[in-house]
Amino acid sequence: MARITYQNRLENIINNPYCSARDKDFAGDLLTYYKRNRKLTAGRARCVNQMEERYSPEACEAIQRLRDEGESDPRIVSLNALKGRCEPSSWDKGFLESVIDQSLKGRELSPRQDEILDKIKVRNSEEAIKSRRRWEADWVVKPRLSEEFRVMMDYYRANPPYFSNIVTAFDIAESLEGHDYKPSKKVWEKVCEGKYALKVINAHWAEPKYPVGSTVVVRATAKQFPNIYKGKAAAVISTTEPIRNASKGCKRYKILLMGVQKPALVDEKDIKIYRAPKA
Repeated sequence: MARITYQNRLENIINNPYCSARDKDFAGDLLTYYKRNRKLTAGRARCVNQMEERYSPEACEAIQRLRDEGESDPRIVSLNALKGRCEPSSWDKGFLESVIDQSLKGRELSPRQDEILDKIKVRNSEEAIKSRRRWEADWVVKPRLSEEFRVMMDYYRANPPYFSNIVTAFDIAESLEGHDYKPSKKVWEKVCEGKYALKVINAHWAEPKYPVGSTVVVRATAKQFPNIYKGKAAAVISTTEPIRNASKGCKRYKILLMGVQKPALVDEKDIKIYRAPKA
C-alpha cells in the first residue's frame, strides 16, 4: 500500500467539492510549500489536520443538509447567485461563503457585514463583470501590460515591503511550470499607475541616452562607486537592467569599466559620455 503523504492529503482537500474557495487557496499554498521543502512546519501540519476535520465525511453531510434547506430561502439563493458572479479565488467569494454558512445556521448578519455585502454587489455588478472581461482580453492582446507589471515586480522586489504579498504571489506563480500570474485590473492599477510607478515605467520604455557600445564615464557624484572608478572610461553592455529607484535618470545600465573584469550596474544619471583628453 502506497504511503499517504501531505501531498495526498492536501490534494484530497483541494479536490473536495465542499471545500471553500478560501480553504482551496490555502491548501494550494501549503501544497506548494510542501513540494518545495518536502515537509511542513508544526503549525502548517496542524492546519492540514483542522481542514481534514472541517471536511470529514460527517461534516460534508451536514454541509449538504444545510445547502438543501437553504435552496428555498430567498436570501441564501440571492447570496449564492452573487457568489457565482465573483472571481474564483477572490476575497469577495470567500466572504460570501462565510456569510452563506452563517445564514444557513440561522445567525443574522451584522450591520458591518451587510455594508460589505453592498460593496460586493457593486464590485460584481453586470457592468463590473464586463469590465473584468475587457481587462482579461486586453491582458492577452496587449503584451505591454504584462511587461510593465513585470518591471514593477522587479522594482518592488528590490524595495520591500511595498506590495510584498503581490510580489510573493507573482514569484510563486512564475516558479511553477505552465503558470502565469495574471493580476486583476485593480491590482495592476495599484502596482503600475502610482506616481513612482509611472516614473519607473516611463524610464523603462525611454530610449537609452547611451546605447550599447557607447563609451561612458562614471560621474563624480555617483555615490555607489569608490573614487578609484570615478572618471574612468567604461563600455555600455546593457541598457535594460531592472530599475531600482524612481527618480529622474533612473534607467538602469550595465557597464564594464576599463581594467575591471566584473560588470557594474549604474543609473543613467550617474554616467556621462566619455570625452578623450586632448593631446
